[in-house]
Amino acid sequence: MDQAQQLQLISQQVVKLETLQEVNTRALTDMAGSVNRLVDRLDKSDDIAREADQRAKSAHHRIEETKKELESFRKEVRDTIESVKSNQKWLISTSITLIGLAATLLGLLIKFLQ
Repeated sequence: MDQAQQLQLISQQVVKLETLQEVNTRALTDMAGSVNRLVDRLDKSDDIAREADQRAKSAHHRIEETKKELESFRKEVRDTIESVKSNQKWLISTSITLIGLAATLLGLLIKFLQ
């Protein structure tokens, strides 16, 4: 093999290497673009997750406030019911007492009239 053939062979191998280098460069560029798009998507999903977390915390806070208000309302209702029951007991006992007094007064009035 003479020197010209060797140079020709080396030249062909250099061309192949340059072609492979170009293909690899394009592939790396495409991969870098894909990685950048992936990073952008991850950033967006991270922002969405943070916003969802904040909304969930806010919703839990509102739920807790509503629970407190509901419990306060329940206590007021219980107190009102107890008050009504107490007033009913007072009304019943007072009514029975008045009926007893009226019966006694009627009895005394009948004795006086005889």
